[in-house]
Amino acid sequence: MRSRDWLHWTEAPITHDPVKPEDWMRPYFVLGVWHDASTGLFRSLYGHNEGRMVSSVSRDLLHWSCAPKEFHVPPADYYQRRRDPFVFWIPEMKQYGCVMTTWMKGRPKETGGAVSLATSPDLKQWKDHGPILDPGTIGEPECPQMFWLGQKWHLLASIYDRAVGQPVYWSSSSPLGPWKKEPDGMLDGKDLCAAQIALENQTPFLFGWIPLKPARPGKQTWGGHLALPREVHALPDGKLGTRLPAKLAKNFEDLAWQPEIGVWKSVIADFRLTLPEEMKETRVRITPLGEIVFQRDRLRILDAAGECWSELAADLSTAETQAVSVRLFMDGDMVELFVADRYSLAARLPAPKSAAPFELTSKDGSATITHIRFAEWAPPP
Repeated sequence: MRSRDWLHWTEAPITHDPVKPEDWMRPYFVLGVWHDASTGLFRSLYGHNEGRMVSSVSRDLLHWSCAPKEFHVPPADYYQRRRDPFVFWIPEMKQYGCVMTTWMKGRPKETGGAVSLATSPDLKQWKDHGPILDPGTIGEPECPQMFWLGQKWHLLASIYDRAVGQPVYWSSSSPLGPWKKEPDGMLDGKDLCAAQIALENQTPFLFGWIPLKPARPGKQTWGGHLALPREVHALPDGKLGTRLPAKLAKNFEDLAWQPEIGVWKSVIADFRLTLPEEMKETRVRITPLGEIVFQRDRLRILDAAGECWSELAADLSTAETQAVSVRLFMDGDMVELFVADRYSLAARLPAPKSAAPFELTSKDGSATITHIRFAEWAPPP
């Protein structure tokens, strides 16, 4: 897929050279792609039998061929399954790193999830460091990635719990650790699935998909609509935050904003919110879908029956004295929320029984909503 504005995407078909019988090959041969500056090639790694990571190469991202087998990451014997490789450069070690989803041998799938690391000076000679993160309490951490931001290394993954879970991260001073067992934070809710970081001028942007149908653990449809990208940035307290990328915010400013909501299928609502000190929460109705709940320590998206479909820990204590910015995107049964240039939250809600137009109202009169404006937008099909 290609895009110039991160809103409109076009499919670019890819091809692969004929595969010989001795080649290791899978249909998902373009996975974990990175640019090898030393050769000018794009490389891909993907999991294969016994947990080896097999490589493909391309000059243009469109036409691929099998890489020589010396570029593969060899298997090991400490896991039942290993997959989802991601390669990155470690400047202080002058080596490449490769993090991989790992299901540890002899452990239940529900608690055997770990992330393993291999390093190499030349993409050929790999040293397996084993599991660098093994909490003993999680399922397989989907799509692990590691990146440098705010003077720390961050390990990102979506925790599997009978469904692809929310993107969480751990922070450390070194790729080798130590890594805490508990995550340092979350970057979104459970409906931003298999989220992945892409770098633009060394700035990380988070891309994930929203399930095609409202998703509960054990009943999640695999795949969905691509969510709006989130810019990931370091906060003064060392945590990570997410916000709408500047290029998208600029694009939306060109829309026809107005003070009243129209009869639209897809709506952007933009406002500022102040929460009085004595107030524990405020609820903003998004008729007919449900409600957005703003609590001092949490954001929640509820359906029309009051069931929570996505939530995120948050700190909205500053909203007592200083209004926080809120931008809300509604498209059919999808909701995406951006708050205070620090939090984002996506959800797919059960389809409303009626085809009523969107309506935005506050249930609690003590909360202050100001600078409210609305725009119709046309998200890509």
